[in-house]
Amino acid sequence: MKQVPTGIPGLDQILDQGFTRPSTVLIAGTAGTGKTTFAVQSMFAAAKADETCLYFSAISEPIAMLSGYMSRFTFYDPSMYESEKIIYFDLSREIMKNKAYDLVEIITENVEAIQPDRIAIDPITTMDLPLTDNERRRFYFDLFVGMKGWNSLVLVTGEFTEQSLQTTPISYVADSIIHLSNELKKGCRVRYLDVVKMRGQSYASGKHVYRITDDGIVTYPTPPLVEGVVVAPRKRVSTGVAGLDEMLGGGLISGTTSLLTGPSGTGKTTSGMQFILDGARKGDPGLIVSFEESAAQLRRNVSSFGWDLGELEEKDLLHILYPSNGDVYSGESLLSIRDCVEKFEVKRVLVDSINGFADMSPDEDGDEYVRKTSRYLKSNNITTVFVNETRDLLGSKQITEDGASYMMDAVIMLRYVEIESELRRAISVLKIRGSAHDIGIHEVKIASEGLTVMTDETSFERYEDIFSGAPRLARTKAFVKAFGDG
Repeated sequence: MKQVPTGIPGLDQILDQGFTRPSTVLIAGTAGTGKTTFAVQSMFAAAKADETCLYFSAISEPIAMLSGYMSRFTFYDPSMYESEKIIYFDLSREIMKNKAYDLVEIITENVEAIQPDRIAIDPITTMDLPLTDNERRRFYFDLFVGMKGWNSLVLVTGEFTEQSLQTTPISYVADSIIHLSNELKKGCRVRYLDVVKMRGQSYASGKHVYRITDDGIVTYPTPPLVEGVVVAPRKRVSTGVAGLDEMLGGGLISGTTSLLTGPSGTGKTTSGMQFILDGARKGDPGLIVSFEESAAQLRRNVSSFGWDLGELEEKDLLHILYPSNGDVYSGESLLSIRDCVEKFEVKRVLVDSINGFADMSPDEDGDEYVRKTSRYLKSNNITTVFVNETRDLLGSKQITEDGASYMMDAVIMLRYVEIESELRRAISVLKIRGSAHDIGIHEVKIASEGLTVMTDETSFERYEDIFSGAPRLARTKAFVKAFGDG
C-alpha cells in the first residue's frame, strides 16, 4: 500500500499525507457541493504527476460538456487527454439499458486493459436505479470486491445527504468516505468537508471548511502545532506603552497570549499597535490581523501619532492581514497567519478584533477562533495580543461576551470612568498567569505620542467603585469633604 496525494490543497494534511492506494473512496454529498469537481481535480493533479487515470462518466454528459465546465479552473489541462494520461469513458448508454451487471463487466474490462493508477466513477448512484434493495446491496458488494483487486485508487461520487449516507450499502463496502455539504450559516452558504471514514490511516476529525475557487476546491485545515518545540526562556516583552510594563511586572511574558478588552474608544487598538511597533523597531517582525480596518485605514489612522507603518512594511518588519472578501473562515485566516509566521519569522501578533472575526465569519464564533489561533501561536513561542470590544460603555460586568478570556495568559481591561461630569479612561491588569502584577486602577491618557498609563498619579485614589462607570468618593474622603479633617 502506498500514500498518494489527493490533489486537493489542504486535504493531504487533513488525511495525514493523502489517500492510500489501493483503496476505494466515496465522495458523498448533495447537488452543488462539488463532487465532480473534486474527482476531476484529483484526476488532473495525478495525471500531471505522471499517473494514468481512467474517468467513467455515469451520466448523460459528453466529454465536451464536462470539459466546458472544468475549463474555467486553473487545474484543467486538455493535453492530459491528448497524451492519454486521462482516459474518458461514457457509461450513460449502458446505464440506459438497465443492466447493472453489464456495467461491472464493462468497467472491469477497461480497468484490466488500461491498468490505471487512479479511477473515478461519477456518479455511482445512477448505476443502481433499476435494482431492488437486495439487488442493490449485492451489486455494490460485488463491484467493490472487484475494485479491491485493481491495485488502483478508486474515487466514486454519489448523491447522499448526511442521513441517507448512514443507510446506503456503499458505506459498508467503501474503504473511505468523505462527505461534502453546503450549509446555511448566518445568511450565507458555507461548504464543509467531513471525513466520515478512513480505513488504515489517521485523519483530522470534524468538519473542515472548503471553498470552490478558480483553482478548484481548496480546504482549510487547522495548522498543526509544533511538536517538540523548545519553550523559550521566561523573559519579558515590552508592550511599548509607558506605564503598562510597570503594571505587568516588566512587560508581557514571551510566548503567551493576552487579551485587551474594553468598550469602543478606550485605546485598545492604539495600545495593541504600540506593542507591535515596539517589537518591529527592535527587529522583531510583527503581524497585525485586522478584521476591523483595512491596511490603508490603519496606516492613515496611526499617522496622527507620527507612526510610519509603510517604512516598517518595506523592511518586512511589519505585515498586515486583512480579508479582502466579504467573509473569512477560521481555517482560512489561520493558514494566512501560518504562512506569514513561517515566511517572515514573526515574533509578535496582534488580532484586532475577536468581535470583528465573529461578525465576518459564518463558520465559527470568536471563542473557537481564539482557541485555535492561540494554541498555534503559543506552540511557536509567539507573543500574541487579542483585542475584544465590550458592548457596555460604562459598568460592564463581563470581560468578553463569548467567554474567551479563560484561554488568555493575561487579561488587561480598559474602561471609561465618569468623574465630575467628565469621561476618563482607566486601565487594570486582571490577571497574569504565573506572575505578580499591579492590582491598582490607573488613568490612561491618549496624546500625540500615543497611549500612556499614569502610574505615578493618583487620579482615582479618592474614589471607589471605579469600574462601575460611576464611581463615588470613598467614605473617608467623603467625610473629610463634608466635615473637614479636623
